Order: sequence, then structure tokens, then C-alpha cells
Amino acid sequence: MKHKDSIKDKSLTVRFIQPLLEKIRRFAIGRMPKQKLAEIEKKLHAAGHPLGMTAGDFILMQVFLPIGLFLVFLLLFLPNSEETAKVFLLAGATAVFVYSYMSFYLTAKSKERIKKIDKAMPDFFDMLNVSIEAGMGFDGAIKKVCSQVDTALSKEFLYALEDIKLGKSRRQAFIELRERVPSDFFRSVMTSIIQADQMGIGMSKVLKTQTQRIREKQRFSAKEQAMKAPVKMLIPMVLFIFPTLFIVLLGPVIVNLVIEFL
Repeated sequence: MKHKDSIKDKSLTVRFIQPLLEKIRRFAIGRMPKQKLAEIEKKLHAAGHPLGMTAGDFILMQVFLPIGLFLVFLLLFLPNSEETAKVFLLAGATAVFVYSYMSFYLTAKSKERIKKIDKAMPDFFDMLNVSIEAGMGFDGAIKKVCSQVDTALSKEFLYALEDIKLGKSRRQAFIELRERVPSDFFRSVMTSIIQADQMGIGMSKVLKTQTQRIREKQRFSAKEQAMKAPVKMLIPMVLFIFPTLFIVLLGPVIVNLVIEFL
């Protein structure tokens, strides 16, 4: 009997509740501004589509998750609390924090993905250059390299190849690829590749030059970070190490002075 009841409950969920929720979701997404959806979709793509969310799902979660937490907070703490204003204030602060954190989360994931793309660029273009020098066509070389390495950069180039298969010109596909990745240096490299492809310049020479530029920039960035390290170390030293030293060195002196005056 329990087994039959569970089957009935499951069938009710599958037949009624899930389709109803899906209809509500589609209705809500259909009412959203197209410009806002496009903006969020661009941010989600830059972040690598975390949790596989669409723009509509992200907006719904950003709206309803804080509201849900606000109501849960009130239900948990309001009945047993004598300070209603504080409970509402804390619940509101929690909701605002969650709402803001979701935007911050997207920005953080986007920056993390950009770092991965910038790090993968030298090796990716080196392998691409070797494949072209071996006699492969540009599109074929991209496909081969993307099949050998699984990085955010290779996925972006695979998207571009799919666009080419769907009828877009290589120039248009690469322009859209350049706009999808919010990395200034990647966009600079892609601009050089697009111009070289349009003017008929040898791609191998261009890729070799761009790879040298990428590695020089990475070396410069590493040196810059190394030069900033002593300055960053001053903060924990001032906050944690120096006060301890002062207590150890000056503590006995201060104690002796207090004893003498007393």
C-alpha cells in the first residue's frame, strides 16, 4: 500500500505540480524586459553559466530567494521575539545581502574565468600555431586544439566554430567571440587575428607574434605582483606583528614604571 501511495504521490507531482511550476516560470520569464534578459545572459556567459542557469532563472532566483529568506526569517524568530523592529531589520538586511551577493557572485565568477582564459592563451595559441605549420587549415586547427584541451578558452572557440557551421562568416563569428569574453588582452589578440584573416596575412606569423606578446605581458604582470607583495605585507605586520612586539618589549618596562610610581 505504501508503495502504491508513493507512486500516486509521484505521479501527482510529475503530472500536475511540475507542469504548473514550469508554466509559472515561463509566464514570469515572458514578462521580463528583453534588454534585461540579454544583459544578464551576457554576464552569465562571461561567468561560464554557473549552475547551468538561464538569464530568466537567475532573475527569478535573485527576486524570490531573498523574499523567501525574509519570510522564513520572520516565521522562525518573530513569534518568540519581543523586539519586532529588530527582527524585521535583520530579516530585511539578510534579504538585501542575498540579493546583492548574487550579483557579486556573477562578477567574481566572471573575473575568475577571465584569469583562466588569460592563463590558457599562450599554450592554446602555441598549439594552434603548430597545427597550422603542420599544414592544417585554420578552422581545422582550432577544432583539433579544442578537442585536445578542455579549458574555458577552447569552449569559446568551439562556440565560434558552431556559429560558422550555422552560416556566419568567420569574421562575424570571431567578432562575436571577442565581444563575449570581457578580457581586454584577449580582445586585443582577437582583433589582430581578425585583421590578419581579413587581409590575408599568414596566420602562423600572427599567432607566433601574439603568443610572444601574451607571455611578455604575463611576465610583466608577475613582476608587478611581486613588487606589490612587500606593500601588501605591511598591513598584517602593522595589525598583528608590531602590536605583539610592542607588548613583549615594552610591557615589562611599563609594568616597572607603574610599580615605581605606586
